[in-house]
Amino acid sequence: MVEMGKYYNPSSGTLAEMEAGGRLPGGAGDRYFKVNTPTMMVIAPLATLLFVILLPVAYVAAFATLWGYKLLRLLLGMGHTPALHH
Repeated sequence: MVEMGKYYNPSSGTLAEMEAGGRLPGGAGDRYFKVNTPTMMVIAPLATLLFVILLPVAYVAAFATLWGYKLLRLLLGMGHTPALHH
């Protein structure tokens, strides 16, 4: 039984908002952490900033991996892989 507020379940990534006191969703083994509004006002912009910074890094890493693999195959004399024909 919990009081009114917002509760976060890290294992499922869900946020339960309790309008009044009561029982949280899920089973007895589920763990929830109470989240207050000031904390969310700090964490949400930081999470957004992290996403904005890491998305281009992930794009560059994927591009470098793909072209690095193709360059390595070319240097080792494997050339292009022939396409499958039906």
